[in-house]
Amino acid sequence: MLFSALFFSCEDPTAILINTSNTGGQVATIFTDTVKVASSSLLLDSTFTSGQAGGVVGRYKDPLLGEVSAKTFTEISLPLLNTDVFTTLKFPAADSGITVYDSVYVFFAHNGFAYGDSTKDYNLTLHRLTQSFDKTRYTNEDVMTYDPTPMASKTFTYKELKRANSTVQDSLISMKLPKSLGEEIYKLFYTESGSTIEKFTAAVKGIALVSNQTAQNVYGISLAGSYIQLYYHTTTSTDRKSIPLTFYSKRFSQIQGNRAGTVLQNLKKLQPISSSLTSNRAYLQSGIGISPKINFPSLSAFATSGSLIVNKAELVIEADLDQITGNYPVPAQVSLVHLDNENRLRKTSTGLIDFVGLDGLTGTQYTASYNKTTNSYSFNFTSLLQDLINKKQTNNGLAIVPSLLNTTTSTISVYNSNVSRLVVKNIKLNVYYSTKK
Repeated sequence: MLFSALFFSCEDPTAILINTSNTGGQVATIFTDTVKVASSSLLLDSTFTSGQAGGVVGRYKDPLLGEVSAKTFTEISLPLLNTDVFTTLKFPAADSGITVYDSVYVFFAHNGFAYGDSTKDYNLTLHRLTQSFDKTRYTNEDVMTYDPTPMASKTFTYKELKRANSTVQDSLISMKLPKSLGEEIYKLFYTESGSTIEKFTAAVKGIALVSNQTAQNVYGISLAGSYIQLYYHTTTSTDRKSIPLTFYSKRFSQIQGNRAGTVLQNLKKLQPISSSLTSNRAYLQSGIGISPKINFPSLSAFATSGSLIVNKAELVIEADLDQITGNYPVPAQVSLVHLDNENRLRKTSTGLIDFVGLDGLTGTQYTASYNKTTNSYSFNFTSLLQDLINKKQTNNGLAIVPSLLNTTTSTISVYNSNVSRLVVKNIKLNVYYSTKK
């Protein structure tokens, strides 16, 4: 117990010697925070924004990384029986054959994300897509064609949008859609085109969410919490009834950046720019696909003692406090992903993104949440460092990526449905290790 107390209280490079009969001599337990961590800014080759619960819409000028604009494209999908099964397009049995179309509205929920100047008004326009989704995964660079004439438009404030994050319909941002669209959907009830999600989306396609060209803010839309409501009544009653349509099928955000005149104006895909050329700072920008790359050039020298055991290692990523003032918050969570020798996110043998695990034995995936007190993210780095020293892992470097932990399944996804950014000021690797003396 005394040894443990001393071990975990060391703050400066030091060694604690103990005699061990089974090792035939003394073992030195050492703390060091001088393992070199090299950093750079990396633009990934593919930034997938599809398959996520939210979308991002708007434009603003980041004071560090330039102009950013975002649009969201989504299919209109059938009603849901549950989160995985769509129902056919039909009215309740009691209303069959006696329905009269009334109107159609869309209701949008806010997912809590806001960036830029939230004091400025925000205009959202909805456009009818003129093409169908034709693949399963989309990146931030993909775009879909849509009718330039909006079918609905609304100007509102951030305060109005901020309240639109509940299940109470009256709190959501509502927009009336054209009668022509409502009647088009209404005519698909009990038809072949309304029988499956594939046939329905092929017929109706979807909508594009676009902001005004002069917008100075970007907001997140919870597509999982948003929906379309088709209203009708029956010939036997004037009571208004409704059928909900969802956005639970294919969707993605197109997110573009213009870094001209910024510190990263020369950044190209898969060609990292060293932090030594960017005032010793590395950058992350979700949605765009910019990630800090880190590697450990001195590990070979660090392990020259031969028999070395890493008792505890912690990787601490410190944000630049001066760069997160105003409405430019850092990502809530980040993760580490192995890179291959071409600076692409490495994949596992099953084709999944190769996240760094908290526990090298169990492979449990791990995220780090932003700590407002220490202004940093911290990772348990013990298992990975030991594997790097023993050359069980290749040292191609790691990417720091925005992430989202699914607490139900304990899995992580790279979270690219917003445009939050992070300026990394300092990265430190704190290591407690033992060597035979």
